[in-house]
Order: sequence, then structure tokens, then C-alpha cells
Amino acid sequence: MKYIKTDLLNKIITENPEKLVMDSESNYYNQLDNLCNNISQKRDTHPVILISGPSGSGKTSTANEVSRILAKNYECDSKVISLDNYFRSNNSPDMPRDKNGNIDLESPFCTDLKLLQEHIMLLKKCEEFMMPIFDFKTQTRSGYVPFKREADSIVIMEGIHALNPMVTGENNFATCVYISVRTRLKSCENKILHPRLIRLMRRLCRDSLFRGRDLQSIFSYFESVSEGEEKYILPFKHRADFQIDTFMSYEVPVYKSFLYSKLIEAEQILSSNSYYNNIVDFFNLLLPVSEKNVPESSLIREFIG
Repeated sequence: MKYIKTDLLNKIITENPEKLVMDSESNYYNQLDNLCNNISQKRDTHPVILISGPSGSGKTSTANEVSRILAKNYECDSKVISLDNYFRSNNSPDMPRDKNGNIDLESPFCTDLKLLQEHIMLLKKCEEFMMPIFDFKTQTRSGYVPFKREADSIVIMEGIHALNPMVTGENNFATCVYISVRTRLKSCENKILHPRLIRLMRRLCRDSLFRGRDLQSIFSYFESVSEGEEKYILPFKHRADFQIDTFMSYEVPVYKSFLYSKLIEAEQILSSNSYYNNIVDFFNLLLPVSEKNVPESSLIREFIG
């Protein structure tokens, strides 16, 4: 496990924040290029790519970047499918429930398993099917669109349950990829900022900026998300052929610019939350980095816009 000291990070931010950003992005793209090289070499036998990872890991951005790199550097056509489209409508019978009686949105049983597995087999055979479209505003399936994989092309399927064989089946024609934040920040007093909290920062930015959610609800819901991660995602991590660390060394200082003042304003409400206190403690240790330094193509833009 990789650790980065906060005092070293502050030193680099002071001296050359542009280089910090450039080196971070380069490390991420080197991992993707290695993955794409392997995908290209095995395109005839492994036409499906399954990308899994916990909430806030950057699955959507990574899937789209893999598709772009395959086209640009390897002349390999590909399309991306979000497994979210295979969610069952909230009013479907026998939807799984959590301990509070609410629909357990982290459960693989929220997925239309039979339909998804049928479509994966049709992808392998290059046969057309009608792919469902899920409307998150109404939490229902809103329609279907025709989809077909062309011969010699790749389909990239991304979703939190992509590596769960109960969801995507047991097959020998897919390359399995697990992505997440794997690097930890460490203070001079050896306090650790767990990768889970970095992913929470990503959600705090995205959900408060673009989804109209307040900080308290995001912190509260993340408890359920973390439970789902332990039960439904991590047990299948070992199936991955590749693991990608989506951590950017500069991202926590960037999130400070977006979140710090909001978190301080919510101190009375959130001060009993250990996640909240840990995040604020590390923001207090780190110098900020302006979002102007973040490339428009960066994975971090998925969370800050």
C-alpha cells in the first residue's frame, strides 16, 4: 500500500503545483495504457471488459478513457455500457431491503440478472439486442435502444457489480478490471486518511454540486454505501486481471477548495461523525490547490465538473 506524507505534499504544492498535477495524471494514464495494450492484444478472445469498483472510484471516467485510448493508440473500436441501465424499477416485485426496510440500492438483486446475462452472451456472438435505459429521476426503466457489438470490436461494461459472477456470469471471454483509490495520505503524527474517505470527498463534491444533496444526507447515505461495498464488491476483487489506482496526489487539496468552508459551516450538525472529523483534520493539514490546475480531461472532473 502506498502512502504520501502531508508535509511532502505541501512542499510540492508550494514549489510546483503544476508538476504535481502533471505527474499524477501521468501515473494514472500509464496504468490505463498498460491495460489497453493488453486488451488490444486479446481482442479476439476477450471482447468484453468488465470494470468494477466501489462508489466514487471513477468507473465511468475510466471506462470512457479506456475506450478513447483504444481508438486513438490501438485502432480498436469500443463502446461503453453502464450496468446501471440494468437496474430494476423500484416498484419491481421482491426488491431487496436493507435493515431499515428501505430498498437496498447496493444489492446485486436490484439488477435484472437474467436479462443482463442474456445480453452478455449476445455481445459475445455479435447479435443485436434491445438494451434497457434506466431513468434515475423516476427510478424506472424508461425504454430500450438497439445495441450490437461489431466483430473485432470491444464492449466495456462498468458497474459496481461487474466482477460478481452472479451478476455478469462465469465466462472466459472477459477481461476483469478493479479500480479504486488505493493510496493513503499520512500526517506527520502518522494519522491515516483512508482511501474510502477520499472517495467520500469525491461524492461530497459531486452530489452537493450537481445532485442537489446536502452534506448531512451524503455522509448518512455513505454508511449504507460502505456496508454494500464490504458485502457485495470487495469479495470479488480477487477476480480482477488488472487493478487500477485512480488516486491523484493533488485531488484532496483541490477538494479542500470546494468543501472546506461548507464543512466548517456544518460543524454543529456533523461534528459527531468520525468521517467528517477525519476529513476536516486532513484539510487543516493541507494547502489548497486551485481547480484551474485540473485538466479538463482529468478523471477528477467527474466530481468537480
